[in-house]
Amino acid sequence: MSVATVPEPAKMLGELKLHRILVAIDGSANAELALTGAITVARRDNATVTLLTVGPDLASSPASWSVPVAGTFDQNTVDEDAGQRLKDTLARIPADISVHTLYRRGKAGCEIVKAAKEGDYDAIILGARGVGRVGALMGSVSSYVLHHADIAVFVAHAPKETHSPE
Repeated sequence: MSVATVPEPAKMLGELKLHRILVAIDGSANAELALTGAITVARRDNATVTLLTVGPDLASSPASWSVPVAGTFDQNTVDEDAGQRLKDTLARIPADISVHTLYRRGKAGCEIVKAAKEGDYDAIILGARGVGRVGALMGSVSSYVLHHADIAVFVAHAPKETHSPE
């Protein structure tokens, strides 16, 4: 006759606490959702948020860009656009949230992972895929970050907008 064993009760889950959050932004709906999530966490945990945007390094080979770039761009224009995106986003963050900004040039995925390692963050929050002036910056970027980051990665995917017929 066998004696039935009673399984041990599962350990209660604790809460995730984040103190330093890196948020990749590009102006897309997915990045906006990531930012909203980061603000929620920052308020709850009194965390510091670092907004990061990555622009292409036009001095590098166009073949290395994540997407083709139509039209004529110069590095100053790309950098100014990125700076304006950071400034506009910063202006929308509630005053009670501690925020820093960071701009990098290069391949978005690599630069996000590199920034995370250099900044000692608890987590990266980014959109599933995005679209900026130079095209899609997420998608393969979020996949790259998921596979190469040494910290928690949260990927936001905004619901598709539904348009009602008029």
